[in-house]
Amino acid sequence: MSMRTTLAVLALVGLPFAGCGGPKEETPPPGPAATSAAGPAGGAPAGATTGSASISGKISFEGTAPAPEKIKTSADPKCQAMHPQGLERQTIDAGGGGLKDVFVYVKSGLSGTYPAPTEPVLLDQKGCMYQPHIITVQAGQPLKIRNSDDTLHNIHPRPTANPEFNIGQPRQGMESTKTFDKQEIMIPVGCDVHPWMRSYIAVVGHPFFSVSKDDGTYEIKGLPAGDYEIEAWHEKLKTQTQKVTVKDGEKAKADFSYKS
Repeated sequence: MSMRTTLAVLALVGLPFAGCGGPKEETPPPGPAATSAAGPAGGAPAGATTGSASISGKISFEGTAPAPEKIKTSADPKCQAMHPQGLERQTIDAGGGGLKDVFVYVKSGLSGTYPAPTEPVLLDQKGCMYQPHIITVQAGQPLKIRNSDDTLHNIHPRPTANPEFNIGQPRQGMESTKTFDKQEIMIPVGCDVHPWMRSYIAVVGHPFFSVSKDDGTYEIKGLPAGDYEIEAWHEKLKTQTQKVTVKDGEKAKADFSYKS
């Protein structure tokens, strides 16, 4: 038997083995891209059901928002030096034409599982404030906590469904990474060193959520076709829900309105 004939026989013998018993790689379906707290988190790996529909809208506020809270930073000279004109905290921020920092997510109607992205979400301590104010992560997704200030900070979430932790970061540039394994909306976060520092962490079991921008707009992408209940959450105002039906490729609208 010639060398060419031998190679051909070996190639034919190998084909059935690769088809029946060999490992088979599967390409995961595309999912919504991972983003920060300003948009939908995502990256749904293989096994999750994603689609081409979206829900978007605007959160409006009617009436007069309360005046910003004046914060005294004199207890920490380094914080005071960062804010020589004083520091203010606006919990109902409607100055950009809509209501900012409203968390909107799919509350019910989804099926299947959505493994967590591996890309971490950043919670920064900068200017003696938490940034961003609303942090959104998927259950199991890493949360990177950073101290960008040259002063002692700590992060102290107070969850009810997930384990509580309290991390001190005395040096600028320090980082820690944590995860929350269970869905929980919302987890209040505080700094025991600087009592004015406040933030909230939303832990969701899927990647279909968003946070309203300065102008009150939000968008949830990559939804499969279906009937959903979406919920809008604000730290000082009542929670609102809506029923929305979307089809593949459709861009559904769902606006929310709050009053003073």
